[in-house]
Amino acid sequence: MSEELDPASAEFARRTRELLEASAAALPARTRSRLTRARYAALEQHAAVRTAGTRALWQRALPAGAVSAAVLGVLLLVAAPHAPQVQQASVTGVATGDDLELLVDRDALALAQDQGTADADADVDYEFYAWAVSAAQDDAGPGVGS
Repeated sequence: MSEELDPASAEFARRTRELLEASAAALPARTRSRLTRARYAALEQHAAVRTAGTRALWQRALPAGAVSAAVLGVLLLVAAPHAPQVQQASVTGVATGDDLELLVDRDALALAQDQGTADADADVDYEFYAWAVSAAQDDAGPGVGS
């Protein structure tokens, strides 16, 4: 036995085993032989039923699994074109700490909006913007793999 028994149970199990072995030894040889054959036949039948049950289970489960895998594959293929496309982030569009600081500062945004409405009539300095773009392109340098 795999579990420990208290002393009283262990003693009971020992006595029971001795009585069963003594009674089996007292049986005629022919009866013992028939009991042994019956025991082996029952063990073989149990093993055959167990093997047949496992085989029957596989024979039922395998087609069901194949059908469910096929349905899942079709669903994935049909749903894939309708999935939203993820856009890649541009490496040159990475914001620096100063840019993020300006975006987070609410007062700077309000000030820029107020100044934008006040200067709407003023001339726009396009040379500055051209210079800023060329400076950003010069800072970016050659692209990856160039």
